[in-house]
Amino acid sequence: MKTSYLIRFITAGVAGLALTLTARADVTVVISGGNASKTVLFDRAAAVLSGASVVNGPNSNVRSYVNGTITSQPGLGKVTVHFVLNGAVGGIQDLANQANEQVATTNSLPPQVAVSSTAPETVGIDPAPFTQNRTLVIPFAFIKNPATAPNLASVTNLTQRQAAYLEGAAGTLPSAFFGGASTNDTVYLVGRNTASAVRTITDASIYFTGTLATYTTNSAGQPILDPAGGQSSGAAVGALLKLIPNAIGTVAAQDVGSFTPLAYEGVPFSITNVVNGSYPIWGYERWLYLNKNQQGAPSANQLAVINALLGAVTDPVYQTTSTVFVGNFVPLGQLQVQRSSDGGPITSTIY
Repeated sequence: MKTSYLIRFITAGVAGLALTLTARADVTVVISGGNASKTVLFDRAAAVLSGASVVNGPNSNVRSYVNGTITSQPGLGKVTVHFVLNGAVGGIQDLANQANEQVATTNSLPPQVAVSSTAPETVGIDPAPFTQNRTLVIPFAFIKNPATAPNLASVTNLTQRQAAYLEGAAGTLPSAFFGGASTNDTVYLVGRNTASAVRTITDASIYFTGTLATYTTNSAGQPILDPAGGQSSGAAVGALLKLIPNAIGTVAAQDVGSFTPLAYEGVPFSITNVVNGSYPIWGYERWLYLNKNQQGAPSANQLAVINALLGAVTDPVYQTTSTVFVGNFVPLGQLQVQRSSDGGPITSTIY
């Protein structure tokens, strides 16, 4: 009897140790998707992951936080979070297909999360396999650079028709078409690529469904139609606006910076006007991950990391006090309106 009891005691101890080791196993989470909120994502990752080493990737959209710990999750081991934020649409597709992405540490890994201001159904992706969490609201804007766009000095507003014409016929229209100074110049558009939520949300909000006429520069610095169909980041849009004369770009609010945002349909671009529903070019930022019964769904430990980061991003105090957040994004708790689809009708939540 004593031997049998001892064996059972040792067996139970080994099993308990195995469970402890499993619970404390190192955890890796790959977050793909859009970069319109990357300042918030990077800021929150740095806050949540104590002692993590930061590894930067080949561009500013790719970054890894390696071997940190989460104080609120003492059962976890070392935690690594990789961000590959090269496009919201591409991120959802990679999540759905469990396609590997190259992270900053040069590993190729499938994502567990896609961050996107574009709803899956907007780009023809079935939303059924995903769990979705709204985290914040991102405003988008048409911007100009006064230093390189003197003929657009008097252009402060775009109507819906002007915005749609700009997106489809940039490179053929003079500044006078938009209220500018000349009938003999050319206005160019610097837009985002088809993997970007900036592209899809802006197009949906202004009811544009054509082919985008977006520009870049050739080796001689001359404007040419962009063979890539647009830029992969707001920073790249801004760099081209400093080179191309009389150009208008499309960016998320965090990338407006020193550029001049244009009003839309007579409503100035501002956080306040997004909150009250009068400025319509905005989208919900979502975190998506595959449902529990789907291949590629996050493990329990990965989900613990995801929830810790989600909580940090959606924290009401953070969203109303952080200098990273305030002025660039809209807290969900302050939004006085709602919409059920990207670019869809806006209705009040307070009347």
